[in-house]
Amino acid sequence: MSSQPAAAGVHFKSQTIPGMVREVAERFADRPAVTHKDKSGRYRTITYSELVALVDHVARALKLQGIKRGDKVAICSYHGPDWVVADLAIMTLGAIVVPIYHTLSATLVAHILRDSDSRLVFAENAKVFDTIQSVRETVPDLEQVAVFDDAGMEGRLRFLRFSSMKIESPASSCERVTEVISPETTATIIYTSGTTGDPKGVMLTHANLVSNALAGAERFHLTPSDVHLSFLPLCHVLERTGLYSALFAGAAIAYGGGVATVAEDMLAVRPTVLIVVPRIIEKIYEAVERSVMEGPALRRWMVLDAIRTLNRRVNLEYKGLKVPLFLRLRCSVHDRFVASKFRALAGGRLRFVISGGAPLDRNMAKTLLAVGFKILQGYGLTETSPGVTTTSLEDNRLGTVGKPYPGVEVTIGPNDEILVRGPNVMKGYYNRPEDTAAAIDPAGWFHTGDQGAFDQWGNLVITGRIKELIVTSYGKNIAPLRIEADLAQCSLIDQVMVCGDRRKYITALVVPRRDAITRYAQEAGIKSDTYADLLKHAGIRKLVADEIEKATQNAAPYERVKGFILLAEGFTVESDLMTPTLKLRRGKIERKYAAEIAALYSEA
Repeated sequence: MSSQPAAAGVHFKSQTIPGMVREVAERFADRPAVTHKDKSGRYRTITYSELVALVDHVARALKLQGIKRGDKVAICSYHGPDWVVADLAIMTLGAIVVPIYHTLSATLVAHILRDSDSRLVFAENAKVFDTIQSVRETVPDLEQVAVFDDAGMEGRLRFLRFSSMKIESPASSCERVTEVISPETTATIIYTSGTTGDPKGVMLTHANLVSNALAGAERFHLTPSDVHLSFLPLCHVLERTGLYSALFAGAAIAYGGGVATVAEDMLAVRPTVLIVVPRIIEKIYEAVERSVMEGPALRRWMVLDAIRTLNRRVNLEYKGLKVPLFLRLRCSVHDRFVASKFRALAGGRLRFVISGGAPLDRNMAKTLLAVGFKILQGYGLTETSPGVTTTSLEDNRLGTVGKPYPGVEVTIGPNDEILVRGPNVMKGYYNRPEDTAAAIDPAGWFHTGDQGAFDQWGNLVITGRIKELIVTSYGKNIAPLRIEADLAQCSLIDQVMVCGDRRKYITALVVPRRDAITRYAQEAGIKSDTYADLLKHAGIRKLVADEIEKATQNAAPYERVKGFILLAEGFTVESDLMTPTLKLRRGKIERKYAAEIAALYSEA
């Protein structure tokens, strides 16, 4: 079996997603395409030939339901093999996939179903089905709901069982399923996270997604021997394009139990590839760091000494300098007895981790690199399918998001705005021609709303976001993302949002790390009736204030945090204070804590 990627150096007759998957299945029929954890906790495998057969069965079942080219079919689920099969089956008919995060409120689910004119929706389980049923009468075009996991559906009416759709019936076996679709056919409408206002539907064609998936497969040298452990939702366009990259390369996708079980899933699957958002890396990093710092003194010393020593080697190699023999010997010992233990936690085969969706702290990335984890950062948006730039295994300059994909043009426009043009740029916003015209200028440049610059090596560096700029009453422009990234590195801070637009100075809403705060209180003998009361204690506030002061000591005077509020509850997707892609909904957060923020400034 060739180890060359199916996606690189191989000519595909088709340039549509289901057509290309079918071609890969002809070459790698018996290789694993999708592995997944069943309800008993064991992993099951679906080969490429089995995957194509399931896709055909479901496509025929959809055709019997009247689904045809151009119809919209939604998928309201997390991820897994059923998601993949439904996605490919919908596109096989030339229909359009509308992904919906299963954690969204009923109001937002109804908005997306109505705005997209969806005729059918796949629901993950009984809970999601009930959410859809609660708004079904407000979605006039919705004709049918199909349920992936029908456990607990007893007594419910008006739904299809996906398990039955996967089984070919005599009535559908002779039906032709493949419609004539072109690369310019719309493949999906993805609704943006909507940090402000209602989400907009981004129309991506097969050509958009294929160009990005092929570029990713080639840049990261994906081969049929790769295994991609997936734990992000497939509604996230980064995860979904990563799925297509793996399938085009003949690699395998493994679906575990999600973020909650990623540690045990990595040991079971032993992946070679991971796709994450920085918040996931930060959570794992913090958990490991906490375990080390709370462990025996000798182990703590060994780990810290190893990281310091390995970091010295990374710094020299990064600058192109020679590593002295003594340092190489020390590093080999630390690598064998310390760093290898960390790599073993990820299964021992991990080639690289792709991080996107938000900036990743440079120091954290360097520490992970020192112990042997290659963190590759990228930049993109839903409107760009999503990849615009990435670092690579050969060129991984920390603090940057790398160079553009082949065929993708990037330039810096007025106000340092990043402009993108290429085959990855969306067709437009669904039913919003004015918004499309505002986003894509007559020359074809997509205006990202993000600010950036190129370094001397041609790597893109993200510096801020135009819409999120804080402009103080003194006229100072402040990019909150960079300040928040610095503050988030504090050992006592879990989440943070900087405020101060049209104010004299900036302040912060801080969600402390609860375990660190309660541990300090116990050691200091600080007592309180509730955790919220504990956060009001002068000793706790001074502790956090000192951390904030230290984290921002190198910032410009107008970028220093002059006051803060400690919050007992964090920003979550469930509270609608974060988007499903884990971005802060700044407007909603400011509105919720408007009184507290106003009091903070009036006190000062």
